Amino acid sequence: MTADDFQARYAAAFDRYVDNPGEEALSAAYELGRVAMRSGVGLFDLATAHHDTLLAAISGRPGSDLAALVGAGGEFFLEAVSAAEMVQRVLQEARETAAVERRQAVVLRQLSSFLADASIALDASSSLGEMLQLVAEHAREVIPADRCVVRLAAAGDRAEIVAEALGDDVQADGAGDGSGGLTAALTALDGVELGSIHLYGKNGGAFTELDDAVLVQLAQMASAAVERAQLYRH
Repeated sequence: MTADDFQARYAAAFDRYVDNPGEEALSAAYELGRVAMRSGVGLFDLATAHHDTLLAAISGRPGSDLAALVGAGGEFFLEAVSAAEMVQRVLQEARETAAVERRQAVVLRQLSSFLADASIALDASSSLGEMLQLVAEHAREVIPADRCVVRLAAAGDRAEIVAEALGDDVQADGAGDGSGGLTAALTALDGVELGSIHLYGKNGGAFTELDDAVLVQLAQMASAAVERAQLYRH
């Protein structure tokens, strides 16, 4: 839609609102605001359309109550702008979400490549410890949190292994032991629980369903790597 086309639609809708003010006529302004954002008209063109429409209405309605006409113009314009701002906010949130998801996908691919490396399955608890530490650090990277703790339960002659990743301003002692955490289990293919990943203190808000899904994926990747290590060891 061109700016001229939008101007014509805006002027016609405004004239209808002036002649018959009401919610139904005012809703046309809201729809025009949405149309402006979707079609790339933009806020500048929206403001220009309103300015030109109001001038034309004042010139074309001699003897009209100018205060009432300007007041109606303000109501109509604010309704259109509120819709435009809402669309812009939704688009911005969508762009931010897409950027986060792309970053998470990159980090998860990097971690997946590492966990698939057979060298971490060559026996020692030290290799498992290094692997779990990397999982903890990546978990904090893809799901920004104050603290991540990964625990691998004791099995056979192997003691419990605990890896922890902390934010720069977080103390290790008792950090994040309160509410608001997010947990995913490390589970073997036969359903046996191998351990857990726990995140504490989401940066900038609460944990989301997307965070939960990403943590579950991390837990599944780590579980597979632990099972491979156990198979090699036996």
